[in-house]
Amino acid sequence: MIRKKSRSLIILAVAMVAAWLMTTGLGTAADQPVRWKGGSCFGLASPLGKYTIVLWKEYVEKMSGGRMVIELHDAGEIVPATKIYDAVRDGILDFGMNTPAWQKGKYPAGDLFYTLIGGITEFNDLLLWMYAGGGKELEQEMYKEELIVFPIGLTPPEEVWTKKPVKTLADIKGMKIRSAGLCMDMWEKLGASVVLLAGGEVVPGLQRGLIDGAEFLDASMDYTLGLHEVCKYRFGPPVHMSNNIFQLLIKTKSWKELPADLKAIVESAAMAASLQGYARFWMDSIEYDKKIRAYGTITTKLSKADQAKARQMGMEILEKKSKEDPFFAKVWNSQKEFVKKYKPYYDLTKFD
Repeated sequence: MIRKKSRSLIILAVAMVAAWLMTTGLGTAADQPVRWKGGSCFGLASPLGKYTIVLWKEYVEKMSGGRMVIELHDAGEIVPATKIYDAVRDGILDFGMNTPAWQKGKYPAGDLFYTLIGGITEFNDLLLWMYAGGGKELEQEMYKEELIVFPIGLTPPEEVWTKKPVKTLADIKGMKIRSAGLCMDMWEKLGASVVLLAGGEVVPGLQRGLIDGAEFLDASMDYTLGLHEVCKYRFGPPVHMSNNIFQLLIKTKSWKELPADLKAIVESAAMAASLQGYARFWMDSIEYDKKIRAYGTITTKLSKADQAKARQMGMEILEKKSKEDPFFAKVWNSQKEFVKKYKPYYDLTKFD
């Protein structure tokens, strides 16, 4: 009887220890933070990195109270900058940031998810359409289940640099311009030829006469690149496009595994980073514009008539491309309808 009782007590004790171990193990697993690994197509120390994906990482970790840990790699560390999309889609990375224009080979409508040629959309139009006019939903529809996408990162308006003065659209004819994406169609329609060059090749290209002008980014990035040292002139407004808005790409499996509150944090952090980063980026642009003017760069602005002409050309390009791809047409029609609804009240309330 005593042996039976002892055996029962041993079995009970073993069961209790096993239960305790299971409970402790589960508790430890539950307390482990979600760890995501990802990268950027832009250098993390540059404004395109620190005012976008770096801010997003900071916000996610703070807002989640440490429940998410973001391992963020610099451009080219894990995969080439141009392969971020493939790496996220194929599961190598949990997330990554790049520009939708880089997927235009597979998704022609990718060109539409940042500001349009000819001033058809600018910052305010783009932001409202993207967050409240169906833009981000269309961007997700474009990628379907391949990956999850959210807007992230905004840049100040761009400028165009040239080695000879541009006072009218007619002055662009015959020039060789560094550009890419949808902008190429606009330059070609204006009579220029387009040369594709990486950022680091722009200044040498201008020095060697390979190109006569370039669009790159805002005043702060352009000055840092040294465009003011090789181009005597710059003009605005940017007929090729205004602002940039980038994209946060997330592996579908990684996203689905997140609880609802962390999903909300990931998305909200992207919006917070975009707006905060845009404000900081603009402050840089203001300071560097002063430096450009002080350096002696000659700055001109196209007339209202030329601006209207560029806008009309932009419309023609977009209508033509809509006939070539059904989803491009769907996105463009959404933007066109939004601008039509937006303009009456905007025009009433703005100062001319």
